[in-house]
Amino acid sequence: MKQRRTILVMLCLMLVTGVTAKLKLPAVITDHMVIQAGEAVNVWGWADKGQKVTVTIDNHRTTVRTAKDGTWLAVLPAMNYGGPYTMTVTTGKESLTVSDILVGEVWVASGQSNMEFRLCSADNAEEAALSAHNSGIRVFTVERTMAKTPQADVVGSWTVSTPETVGDFTAVGYLFARELAKRLNCAVGIINTSWGGTDIETWMSPKAIESFPKYNPLVEEMRTADLDAQAKRWQVLKAKFDKAVREECGERDGWYRTDFDKSDWQRLEVPGLWTIDTLAKMDGVVWTTTQFDVPEELTGKEATLYMGMIDDDDVTWVNGQRIGETKGFTVKRTYTIPAGVLKAGKNELTVKIIDDHGGGGCYGPRYLYFIRVGSQRIPILKHPWKYRISAVKDLEGFVPDNPNKYPSRLYNAMVAPICRYGIKGVIWYQGENNANRAQEYYRLFPAMINDWREQWKRPEMPFYWVQLANFMKAVDTPAESSWATLRDAQNATLSLPHTGQAVIIDVGEADDVHPKDKQTVANRLSLMALNHEYGMHDVYCDSPQPVRAERTADGNILLTLRNEAETLVCHDRYGYACGFAVAGADGVYRWAKGEVAAPNQVRLTTPKGVVPMMVRYAWGDNPDDANLYNSAGLPTTPFQIKVEPAKVKAEPAKP
Repeated sequence: MKQRRTILVMLCLMLVTGVTAKLKLPAVITDHMVIQAGEAVNVWGWADKGQKVTVTIDNHRTTVRTAKDGTWLAVLPAMNYGGPYTMTVTTGKESLTVSDILVGEVWVASGQSNMEFRLCSADNAEEAALSAHNSGIRVFTVERTMAKTPQADVVGSWTVSTPETVGDFTAVGYLFARELAKRLNCAVGIINTSWGGTDIETWMSPKAIESFPKYNPLVEEMRTADLDAQAKRWQVLKAKFDKAVREECGERDGWYRTDFDKSDWQRLEVPGLWTIDTLAKMDGVVWTTTQFDVPEELTGKEATLYMGMIDDDDVTWVNGQRIGETKGFTVKRTYTIPAGVLKAGKNELTVKIIDDHGGGGCYGPRYLYFIRVGSQRIPILKHPWKYRISAVKDLEGFVPDNPNKYPSRLYNAMVAPICRYGIKGVIWYQGENNANRAQEYYRLFPAMINDWREQWKRPEMPFYWVQLANFMKAVDTPAESSWATLRDAQNATLSLPHTGQAVIIDVGEADDVHPKDKQTVANRLSLMALNHEYGMHDVYCDSPQPVRAERTADGNILLTLRNEAETLVCHDRYGYACGFAVAGADGVYRWAKGEVAAPNQVRLTTPKGVVPMMVRYAWGDNPDDANLYNSAGLPTTPFQIKVEPAKVKAEPAKP
C-alpha cells in the first residue's frame, strides 16, 4: 500500500511540474499543411534519444532512429497532387497525428513590408475575400522574431483560405497562390516569412555574411553582446509602456468628447508620417483631431470612414462616439459610422494613435482619406489637424533593438528552421530598405539567392522577385537615383539561372511606399512560375530588356530590345516612347524622344550638339512617364546601356 501511494504521489508530481511527452514535430508540420508534390517528403522532429520513430502517410511508411541529441529526420517518397491525408508519427510509447494534409505546390514568400502587406489593405480586398472559399489554398505565417544563432523551430500555423481568414494573409503571396491554384487545379501552400523595414543582410545566413568583411565587426559584436539581457530589458520597457497605454489620460479624461477643449492642441500635417521633432523622436500615444463639414441632406445617415494607414495602432471616434479600432501599420482603416452620428455642419473626428515603435502617424495618399455617404464623398483633410501627446515610452538609456542591428538575425530565426521543408521556390519582395546604399545590392542580392539555394540543398531552386515600384516625386529633368540603381542591381541578378523579375514600374504610388495594386504584382510573378516551372509556354512572362544601343549615321540612336513578344508598344496617344535620356562625354543626361521603329527596336532622337555615349530608360525614383511595353502588356524594365559607335560600311575592294 505504501509503495502504491509513493507511485501515486510521483505521478501527481509529474503532472504538476508539467512533464510531457518528448515526441515533437516542428510548427510547420501540423494540421492543414501542404506538401510539395514530386519531391521527397522530409518529416523531422524531436524525441528521446535512441528511440525508433515511424512516420506513415497514405501508403508510405518509414522508420528512423533518433540521434544522441534526440533529433530525427524521416524521408518519404515523393507524392502526387491529392489529399486530404493524415500523417501519424509514433515511437514505442508516444504518437502524434497531423490531419487535413494536401499535396500540391509550396512557395516561400519573403521580404519586407510589401510582402508582409495584408490582403485586407490591398485594392479590391472585399471582392477578393468574397471569393476566398478555397480550402486548397493555405498560408503558414512565421511569427516575427530574431536570433543570434540558427534556431530549430519557428512559431506559426497553417491557415486555410476562407473569407474570414484571408484578410490577414500576405496579399502578394495569397494572390500568387490563387493564380497558381486556378491554372494548375491543385492545392497551393504559401510560407510567409517576412518583416517590414528590413535589410537584405538580416535575411542572409552567417556563412553567406562571412563573404562580406564589412560585417565582421558587427558579427563579432553580436556574438559578445548580451542580447538576452537586452531583450529582457526591452520586455520590461514594453510592459511598462503597455500599462501606460491602458492608463493614459486621454480616454480617462474624455479627449474624444466634442466638448473637450482642444484649443491648445498643436498643428499637424496629415497624411504623412510624423516629421516634427516632438513626435518623430518618440514612441507613445498621440491624440489627433480635425473637423469636417456635412451637408444637411446627409445628416443622420449611415456612412463609412476611410483613413489610409496608421502607424501603428488606432482607436477612432466621430462626434464623441467610438466607431472602431485597428492594430497594424499596413492596414487600411475602414470604419462604419452608425446612422444618427453625423450632423449638419461641423463634425469632429478624433483618432488616438499608439506608436509602439519606429515611425508614427497617418500615411498614404490623400485620396484614401474621406467619408462616403451613399454615392457622395465628404473630405476629411479640408480643415487643419491638431495633436496632443498623452503617453511617452520611456527609452532613456536604451537603444531599441531591431532586425537590422546585426546581420543574419532573421535568417537564424525565420528561415533556418524551415530549410528542410520541401518547397517549389521563392517569391521575394524587398529592396526598399537597401536603396540608400544600392551599389552593395549588386553583390548582396545574388549572394543571398545562392545562399538560400545552398541551405535548401537545391542549387536550381526557382527564385522570383519584385523589382522596386515607382515611388516619391517625379522630376522634370533627368537625375541620379538610388532607387533606379537598386532596380538595376535587381535586374543584373537575372544573370543567375532559374530567376525571374516582376517589373512594376507602372503600379507604384508617388506618396506611398506600399502600392495597393498587389494583384498586378502577384499576376506578374505567377506568369513566370507558370511559364518556367509548370511548362505553360503560351503564358508570356518576361519584360522587355535592352540588347544594344547603336549610334546611327545621322547621330541618333537605334535601341534593340528583347522580350518584345510580338512587338513593342508605346502607351501614348501620340505614339512617342517617353522616359529616355541620353548623355554625351560630359555625363549630363538630357531627355530624348523615342518612337518604335521595328517590332524590337526604338529610335531615339539625340538632343542637338550631343554625341550620345549612354542611354537610360525610366531612370529615377518615380519615372511616371515610362510608357514602353511589349504586346503582352509587360512594362520595359528600367535600364542604362552604353551606346556603341555607328558601324562603318567596308568600302569595296579596288580591282
